[in-house]
Amino acid sequence: MQTRKNLLTAVLMTVVTTVLLGVVYPLVVTGLAQALFRDKANGQLVERNGHVTGSAIIAQKFASPGYFHPRASVPISGRRTRSWSTR
Repeated sequence: MQTRKNLLTAVLMTVVTTVLLGVVYPLVVTGLAQALFRDKANGQLVERNGHVTGSAIIAQKFASPGYFHPRASVPISGRRTRSWSTR
């Protein structure tokens, strides 16, 4: 009888914890981010001609030589590159 009670308690705690930390907490954090940091919460997307073309925070310039230098996101002029876009 004690084993059945312990098993039921364990299963209920697992379900409650999963719902709380897997559903409720992410929804609360996402809601707060959307409310407080509307411009940053969605990745600072850049739009051109009504289409999202990228993010303002990808491939930022760094002044210090201690940082990695990101790969250029635009092909070098005069070279042909294959576009992997599905559009």
